[in-house]
Amino acid sequence: MLKKLQYDLFVIGGGAGGLASSKASALLGKKVGIADYATPSPHATTWGTGGTCVNVGCVPTKLMPFSAKMGEIRKDQIAAGYQGVESEGKHNWKQLIETVQKHIKELNVRQESSLKDHGIDYYNKFAKFIDRHTIELTDVKGEKEIISAKNIIVCVGSRPMLYQDPKLVITSEDVFQQTTPPGKTLVIGASYVGLECAGFIHGFGFDTTVLVRTRVMRNFDQEMASKVEGYMSDGGIKFVKRALLQSISAVDNGKRRLVKWVRDGVVEEDIYDTVLYGIGRQASTKQLNLESIGVKIDARNYKIMADEYDRTTVDNIYEIGDCCLKRQEYTPIEVMDGRKLDKRMYGDSNEIMDYDDVDTNIQTTIEYGSIGLQEERAKKKYGDDGKKIKRTKTKTKKWRIRQRDDEKYCGGKLIVHKESERIIGYHTLDLKLLRQLKAQQWL
Repeated sequence: MLKKLQYDLFVIGGGAGGLASSKASALLGKKVGIADYATPSPHATTWGTGGTCVNVGCVPTKLMPFSAKMGEIRKDQIAAGYQGVESEGKHNWKQLIETVQKHIKELNVRQESSLKDHGIDYYNKFAKFIDRHTIELTDVKGEKEIISAKNIIVCVGSRPMLYQDPKLVITSEDVFQQTTPPGKTLVIGASYVGLECAGFIHGFGFDTTVLVRTRVMRNFDQEMASKVEGYMSDGGIKFVKRALLQSISAVDNGKRRLVKWVRDGVVEEDIYDTVLYGIGRQASTKQLNLESIGVKIDARNYKIMADEYDRTTVDNIYEIGDCCLKRQEYTPIEVMDGRKLDKRMYGDSNEIMDYDDVDTNIQTTIEYGSIGLQEERAKKKYGDDGKKIKRTKTKTKKWRIRQRDDEKYCGGKLIVHKESERIIGYHTLDLKLLRQLKAQQWL
């Protein structure tokens, strides 16, 4: 057993929250270490420092849809008078992936350099608790070392869930590094991640189908979700509704996938080049040995139980981010939460994170932005008579060049508290309106 604690703070997880909290503590004069290791997916996908957002989340899910829309812009160029762009051309998927990965690797290097500049010890190693102050670190070669710390923050994020044979399917993690074009693709699950992937895959010209068990984007405002679905469907993406996955098997010498599902009691099937799971995520806590040292974990999704001050059931161990129960899973929240936690630990602050009215947007083929309550939750909270809905219709100016018939999908939706006339929710398919409302502090 080590006699002296090596670190004032040790952070497990190099995502947005872990990076923010480690740097904030270092700036307050504390000795800080951080361990970050992405366990390879079943397809050997792994990545560098920066967590989900930089490597397999926000950054690539912005770059890929943007790149896919470039093909659509060719039609607008023709309408705007450009010449010599009539050819449909061909898309090089491998080149796209290499370009995206080059940018991501540059961000990885910047993150590690920033940690070094802050005087933080960085370990590209897998962490596991031995006791409440002691952690075992293991590198890719299996070599181990022991470190100790007074306080420890766990912010290991989450990973996509897999139910079928993982070698037969890919996830949002794999698609950003897969240099082989996806071809005819089935996306299982209509979460926002599934729809984002379906959108850009189809945008590059691949036949794309989404298998929906219950509802599209079921955790978002359902009126707006139906508009997103309608826009994607009109663009050529197929939605198979009320479908329960039955089996996935390899065919054509393992090159393709035969997928069977049940819809309205009838078994249906089709063959795909790629099957992508977008059915949710699970906290990456199972192998940390947390429960053996007294940290309580939710049995269903392995998320850590913590209070509003980010304290777990062990008094020197804290958590932030996606691996915590009942937290919103957005990068800016994790960054702010990490900084606030450090100020509570080492500064003179007692301020906790406010999770109300956090805005977000989804990179589907028509972008969706929201803040505050969705209509379903407003109804549950205030009743039918306690709220009122105001809808606006807009049409993106740039679409007028080609006279697109898309007004039915564009617009905003205000949810207003009837008694106070305060806006309690806003949903839009024109993100500029959302940013204006937030800037003017109407929400």
